Amino acid sequence: MKNYIGISLDHSASMRDIARAAGRDYNSTIAAIQEGSDEHNIDTIVSVVKSGVGQRATVERSVINSSVNKLQPIPDGKYVADGAGTPLFDSVGDLIEQLEAVPDANSSDVSFVIQVITDGGENSSRKWTGQMIAKKMAELRMTDRWTFSFRVPRGYSSYLTRFGIPAGNILEWDQTDSGLAQASTATASAFRSFYANRASGVKSTDKFFTDMSAVSLKEVKANLVDISEQVDVYIVDKRNNGVQIRDFVEAQGVEFKKGCAFYELNKTETVQDYKQIAIRHKTKGAVYSGYPARDLLGLPHTGDAKVAPGAHGDYEVFIQSTSVNRKLVEGTNLMIWVGV
Repeated sequence: MKNYIGISLDHSASMRDIARAAGRDYNSTIAAIQEGSDEHNIDTIVSVVKSGVGQRATVERSVINSSVNKLQPIPDGKYVADGAGTPLFDSVGDLIEQLEAVPDANSSDVSFVIQVITDGGENSSRKWTGQMIAKKMAELRMTDRWTFSFRVPRGYSSYLTRFGIPAGNILEWDQTDSGLAQASTATASAFRSFYANRASGVKSTDKFFTDMSAVSLKEVKANLVDISEQVDVYIVDKRNNGVQIRDFVEAQGVEFKKGCAFYELNKTETVQDYKQIAIRHKTKGAVYSGYPARDLLGLPHTGDAKVAPGAHGDYEVFIQSTSVNRKLVEGTNLMIWVGV
């Protein structure tokens, strides 16, 4: 079992204000890939290109087919952002050309992931047009061994979906240090989940990021069970900030039983495979649960998965707590399911 991963990093001048954070983001991504590779014993080879270098905004190869365990982090403050444009399509095309040329590219036991990180849109490609790259990506995705994921500015995902990129493989992010940090956490979590799925035999995904923004209520109803009549949802107010979960449940007049409380996902959490997940529609208030919730969120079915608050659209995500002393956070919701 083997993975090839290609990463396109935006080095255009528009990244200058967050260049230091961009370096840390790359290091976090590589660390997550190393972790997944080592934990699941999957050989991983990485290639990296710089998208938009210098006045000609060229694509430059900075890492060519290197074992992930030999990669060095970018020193703090050494991420250079000086390009006059963003040749997004050319950077993707260059990575495809590199990975298609590897000796075992056609092996059924090999998979490919191309991760593109940019703070802007395509504006300076010379070799690959949007139509060309869309056709090529579609051909490769048909093999069920290629995954393309993009991190783009707010509002840009609709542009990429026109090129056939699944909405679940696109993460929109804010071009600030904090926005980049959140996107970094989501990306690291996505790679950990990808490796867990890869170990179980999955070779590609159209839900790379934890994302329910494109999931319809009809799809939720078709896959999950409506438990609305069996649960109660409470908001954690200021006076209950930091209160232990058992004390909060008992204060509602409910006998606390381990596993009866579900906390709202509001920060990165490690979710074990035995924990149940519930999803509540924000406006209708209906609550749904069932094992397929993991599929809707793009989570692995086995092993632990680190989950970050993603683009969940019309839904709130609740994770079963098996703790008695978990501290609750003001402004979040807690769901109690006595009959779980």
